[in-house]
Amino acid sequence: MIQRTALATTLSALLLGACTTPPPCPPVEEHFQHPVLSIPQEADANIALVEGYLNAMISANADGIRGAVAPDFYANNTWFPEDSSDVEGVIKNWMKNDSTRTDQKISKVYAQCIQVADGNEYPGQWVQYWGRYSAKDNETGKPFETKFILDANVKDGKLVKSYLWFDRLSAFHQTGKTPPAAPATK
Repeated sequence: MIQRTALATTLSALLLGACTTPPPCPPVEEHFQHPVLSIPQEADANIALVEGYLNAMISANADGIRGAVAPDFYANNTWFPEDSSDVEGVIKNWMKNDSTRTDQKISKVYAQCIQVADGNEYPGQWVQYWGRYSAKDNETGKPFETKFILDANVKDGKLVKSYLWFDRLSAFHQTGKTPPAAPATK
């Protein structure tokens, strides 16, 4: 009986100790330093910049899109390399989207900003923005929603480069449209 009581007391103490709140994290500048990446002081501002850029795109706000990017901005659209473009190409694509869709919305799932150290392949500040894009296709009248990831390089408060991935096939299926044929392999 004494052994059971001692065992129960020990287990209770261990469980209680495991459920205590961990100490708070130190400030960003002390906590997230690493030779490869860290979290920059501008993280919140950079994430807000990307959100503003995305909202300017879905509202076909050309001035808002231009205002978010650096003069040498390049958008690498990963579904068709020929869709990669400068800021004017992005504006043209989103003006077209705005004429074929209504009720466009972006919702953030997750966002982070990191500083990749010099000497690495992609140095600089990067925002990874995971979200959902939803809209109604005007041709079919059907709504659709797709997940997306935008990876954007930010320098001096402007977007320098962006990479966009999204579930394009899902949008075709939801709207009942036939997707384009897959490119021929070499």
